[in-house]
Amino acid sequence: MILALRSNAGARALNGFSRSIGQGILAKPVAQMEMPGESSHSGRLVCLPRHQPRARLQRLGATLAVAVFTSCLASLATAVTTVTLPVEVVGENGTTSSVTVEVPARRAREVRSLWMQIHGLSYADMVSVQVNKGGWFSLNNATVAVAEPGKSYGGIGGGFSTLKVTLALPADAVVEGANSIQFRFNQSNGVVSGFRVVAFNLLTGDSSKVLEPDAFTQEDPDTWTPPLRDPDSMLAGRELWLSAQLRASTLPNAPQIRAHCADCHAHDGRDLKYFGFSNASIVARSRFHGLSDLQGQQIASYIRSLSVASPGRPWNPPYQPGPGLDGQTVANWAAGAGLAWALDSDSATLPFIFAPSGDLAGRSAQDAAANAPDGSAIVPLISRSVFRPDGNLNPREIPISLQLPDWSHWLPRVHPLDAWGQAFQNSEFSELYGSTSGGSRQSLRGVLALPDLSALISSGRIVTYFDKWKNARRALLKSYVEGGGVKWTPDLALKAYSTQLWQLVKTWEMTQEFDLEGRGRELFGATGESRTWFNTIPAATAPAAVNIPDGPSGMGGSALTNEYFDASWYELQVLLNSGNHRHRDRLPVDWIYVIGGFQDLYGESRRPEPARLLVALIKAMQSTDPRIGPEDVAQGWRPSQNVDPTIMVDAAWASMFQLLSSDAKRAITESLLGAWLDKNMQYPLGRYFRVGLSANIYAPPASYGSISGGKVWEAAPLFMAAGVSPELVRQLQKWGASYSDTAARFQYSPGGTARSRGTGPKKNGAK
Repeated sequence: MILALRSNAGARALNGFSRSIGQGILAKPVAQMEMPGESSHSGRLVCLPRHQPRARLQRLGATLAVAVFTSCLASLATAVTTVTLPVEVVGENGTTSSVTVEVPARRAREVRSLWMQIHGLSYADMVSVQVNKGGWFSLNNATVAVAEPGKSYGGIGGGFSTLKVTLALPADAVVEGANSIQFRFNQSNGVVSGFRVVAFNLLTGDSSKVLEPDAFTQEDPDTWTPPLRDPDSMLAGRELWLSAQLRASTLPNAPQIRAHCADCHAHDGRDLKYFGFSNASIVARSRFHGLSDLQGQQIASYIRSLSVASPGRPWNPPYQPGPGLDGQTVANWAAGAGLAWALDSDSATLPFIFAPSGDLAGRSAQDAAANAPDGSAIVPLISRSVFRPDGNLNPREIPISLQLPDWSHWLPRVHPLDAWGQAFQNSEFSELYGSTSGGSRQSLRGVLALPDLSALISSGRIVTYFDKWKNARRALLKSYVEGGGVKWTPDLALKAYSTQLWQLVKTWEMTQEFDLEGRGRELFGATGESRTWFNTIPAATAPAAVNIPDGPSGMGGSALTNEYFDASWYELQVLLNSGNHRHRDRLPVDWIYVIGGFQDLYGESRRPEPARLLVALIKAMQSTDPRIGPEDVAQGWRPSQNVDPTIMVDAAWASMFQLLSSDAKRAITESLLGAWLDKNMQYPLGRYFRVGLSANIYAPPASYGSISGGKVWEAAPLFMAAGVSPELVRQLQKWGASYSDTAARFQYSPGGTARSRGTGPKKNGAK
C-alpha cells in the first residue's frame, strides 16, 4: 500500500511536470530557456537555436520528465526503505509499531531468521513480532536464541537490560520487495511501559546480514522539540513534575503514591533529558502513572526545555567503560561509551589491558574487536609494568563484557516515603539529603550550594558528608534488614533495594548539578583520577549491602539476577571511585570481598570473567599511595592486607581462569608475582614491623581460597607447577624467609579476629 501511494504521487508529479513543459517552459524565449536539473541549480542557461523544430523541444521535454520521474522514484524508494532507529514501542497494552524494508529477490529466498537487539525486553512474552501478514511470534527464551553474554545472565527476564536475540522465520516469511515487520507490546507487568528495538536485520542461513547499513538511520535527540511550545505549557509541565498526584502503575486497583516525578528522578528532570528519553516515552510513562495525555505532553515539553545536553540514550548503560571515554568532556562521562563497547566475550577485554596505549584507541568497537590480537599474540605484551602497584590502570577506558544497568534500573520502583512512611520522613537520612528549594545548611544539598565548595572538596569534608549520609541510610534500614529475625520477602527486598537506588539517583543528581565529577584533583592532587566520585554509594547499592539474599526474595526473583546486580554495582564503584591511591585499611573499597564477588557471580552464571577480574585485581594492587611506605599500617603498602598473587594458582580460582590459554595464564601469573615482589623489595624489611605490632586482618570465606594474607612464598610449589620462572620463585622464597625471620624478631603477629561471610554485612564491598 505504501509503495502504491508513493507511485501515485510520482505519477501526479510527472503529469504536473509535463503540463509545465507544455505551458511554462515553451512560453519562454527559446534563446533564454532554463533547463531543470543541475543547470537550473547552478543558474546556467541553455541556449537553443531559434530555428530548431518544435518537435525537438517536445522530445527533450519528455526526456527530462522521465529523468525527473526516475529521480523522484529513487528518492521515494530511499524514503521507504530507510528505517529510523530505534523502533520505539511505548504505551498501553497492545501498542504496535511497524517498519518496512526492501529485500532484493535473490536475497528474499535466503532469509532464515530475524536478528534483533531489544532494550527493555524484561520478561517472557512481553513482546511479539509479525513479518508481513504471517502469524505473531511471542518472544521468550524458548522461541528465540539469546546471544551471549546475555544468555548466561538469564536471557529474557535476566539481568541485562538489552539483549540480542534471533527469531527463526518460516522459509516463505520474507518476500521480494517491500516487507513489513511489526513489533507489539503485549502486556505490562506493572513495571514497564514498552521497549525499543535498537537494531535489527534479516539473516541468511549462514548468519549473513541481508539489509545493508544504509538501510538504517539513527534518530538524533538534538533535533527533538517540545510537543507544546508555549511557555504556559512548559510551566504547567514543571508544576506537574514537582507535584502531580501519581498512581503506582496502570494495573487495576493500583494505589496512589506519595512520591512525585521529581522524587524518584533527578529533582529537575535532567536525567530524562541527559539520557535522551523521547517525548513519546515521557508521555507514555505519564499515562502509566495515571496522568492524562495532555499532562504527559506538558511534562515532555518541560523536559525538552531544560538547558541540559543529551549525550546518553536510554539503552546505553551509564558509565559503561570503553576507549575514548576520557577523551570526551567530563559532562559526557555518565552517558558511557555505549552498548557497542559492551563486548560479546570477556577475552575481548585482554588486548585493552595489555596492548600498548593507543593501539586500539580511536577505532570502532567492531573494528577493534576484529583487529584485536589473538590469544597467542597477547602473550608477548604481558609484562610486570601493567601490574605495577605504583602504576595507574584506567578502567574507564577498558571495555568489558558485563553490561551495566541502564538508567531505568537505577530508578527506584518504590520511593522511601512510600516504603517506610514517617520513619523515612523523620529520619536523618531524609534530612541529610535536604530540600531542592533551600533547606538546611547542614544537608548535602545545602553544603554543596555554599560558595566555598572548593574548600569543602579540598579539605575532604565532602567525603565525610557523603559517608554520613550513607551511614544514615543504614541506620534507617537497620531494624528492617539486620538481625536474625528478618523474614525476607520480595516486597521487603524491593523496598530496601529501592531505598538504595534512591540514594544512588540522588547522588548522581547532586554530582551532576554541582559539577563534582571533574574536581577530584582538588582533593587528591595531581595523582588523583581526572574524573571521580567522592563516595562509595555505588557499591553500597548492591543488594548484598543490605543483606538481600539470593533466591526468590532477591532481585529478579533469582540468585543469578541478584548476583548480577551485586557485581554490577561493585563494578560501577571501581569505575567511579576505586580509591584514588588513598586506601585506608579496607576503605573505601574492601577489595577482598569485591574480588570474591566474581566467584559468587560465577557460581550462578557459570561464565568466568578472567579479564574483568584482572582489571579489579590490578586496581586492588594499585590502591595505596606510592609515596607512603609500609610503616603506615593504615595507608601504606602492606602485602598482608590485600589480594595477593596466590589467586592465580589457588585451586578455588582455577575455573575463573580456565578461558586463558596456558601460555597467557603463565605470563600473567609470572608478571603479577614479579610486580608484587618488586614492590615488597622496594622497602627494607625493618620498615614493615615495629615491636608489638599486630595486624588486624580477617580471613575471607573459605570458598575464596587463600587469596590474601601475604604469605605468598608458601605457594612456591604451585607457582613452579604453573610454569613461573624458577629464578623468580627462588627470589620469592628468599624474600619470604627473610620476612618471616624479621617478623619473629619483632614479635610481629599477623593475627586478629577472623571474619567470615556469616558475620557482618554479606559481601559488603564498600565500608
